[in-house]
This record gives sequence, structure tokens and C-alpha cells, in this order.
Amino acid sequence: MVEAVRGAEMVKLAPARRCIYGFLSSAFSEPPTVEALAAIRSNSFREWAEALLSTRTAEALRRFSEAVDRTPELERQAHQEFMNLFKVPGGQYVTPYESVFLDEREVAGATVKGLLMGKSAVDVQKWYRLAALDISDEYKDLPDHVGLEFSYLACLCDKEQEFAEAGDEGKLKRTWEMQRDFLAAHVVTWIEQLRDAIYEKSQHAYFRAVADLAVEFARRDLSTLEDLVGPSEGKSAPDYDEVQT
Repeated sequence: MVEAVRGAEMVKLAPARRCIYGFLSSAFSEPPTVEALAAIRSNSFREWAEALLSTRTAEALRRFSEAVDRTPELERQAHQEFMNLFKVPGGQYVTPYESVFLDEREVAGATVKGLLMGKSAVDVQKWYRLAALDISDEYKDLPDHVGLEFSYLACLCDKEQEFAEAGDEGKLKRTWEMQRDFLAAHVVTWIEQLRDAIYEKSQHAYFRAVADLAVEFARRDLSTLEDLVGPSEGKSAPDYDEVQT
């Protein structure tokens, strides 16, 4: 009975969780626009943020989005800050790739960290294939980009709603397990390091708030999912029996 109640509550939260993951995916993938920031001020986003986030994090995002209306120059500044942080290698550059933070490889007999396209990148592709994630042909970035990892979780929230509406409890539970295990193995393992790097390189209120949001929400969602379907083994690649999701 308790599990059924928890499951029903989780299904109700799926649209809110999908919204937050979608926002994080966009925030790390493209410069913020006035239109994107306006979404933060919407009643639905505010309600979901209040339900899923700490007041401090939700308020930090809201204050910045409202400041853009008062000072349009902030949009241009945020655009430039995004480029400096995530696109243009330079003094402010922060690599948004899991492999760079976590993976090690042997190069000429020495252990080297900070290289692109490591084991993490290979393994996340297996997760994407398991969920039949539709990655656009126009997407040219690496598979372990933080924005794509959050997009994958948003996709799973969509599937969660689909299976709940169809009454397919087996696939619904598997989707929760996939969310839990991907968070445990590929997001929570490095998102704090990314947050710390952003704090080191930027004083910008928006990007600091986004980084805080990413850490807080990933941790909370993993904890909620583990309460629902049990602890994760934290395996980097999926080892489930084949399930058509």
C-alpha cells in the first residue's frame, strides 16, 4: 500500500521533474534568452520549484529572471558569460563533460585525467540506446555533455508518464530504476565538481544559481527514487534484461 501511494505521488511529479530537467538541459546547452528566462517566472515553474527545490535556489533563479526585464543588458551579459564558460576555451572555460572530470587513461605509461571521450562517454550512450533516446542529427556535441545527460532524464520523465497512463507497471518501475541508476552512476558522481568549477570561474548570479539547482535537484531526485525502488548499485553501464521502453 505504501509503495502504491509513493508511486502515485511520483507519477504526479513527473511533469514537474521533466520541466526541471528540461530547463537544466537548456541552461547548460545554450545561452539564456529573455524567452527562456520568462519561463522561470511562470506560475507553473514557480509551483514546481517550490515543491522540488529549496527556497534559496528557486528564489535565486526568480530574482535573476526578473532583473532581465529591468535591465535588458543582462541578457547580453549572460550570453557572453555562457560562451566564456562552456564554448570558448580560455581563462573562464569549464568543460561540461563527465569524462573530463571522472575518467583516467593510460597514455605513454602514465595515468592521465581530463581527456575527452572516456569510458563515461561510451557508457552513457548505452543508456541512451536503452531508452531509444532520439538525438537529433544536428547535435554535434559529445554524449557525456551535461546538457545531454539532463535531456535524457527529461526523456525518461516523459516515458514515465506514458507508461503510467497505459497502466504498464512493469515498464513504469523499470523507468524509475533507469532514472535512479543513471543519476547514481553518471550525474551525481560529478555534478558537484562541475558546480565547484563554475563557482571558481564565474561570479554570475544566473550560472551559479543553475549550478546550485543542478546539484540540489539531482541529489533530491536520486534520494526520492531510491526510497521508491531501492538503492542503486551505481553501475556505469546498464545491465538490465532487454526492455522496450
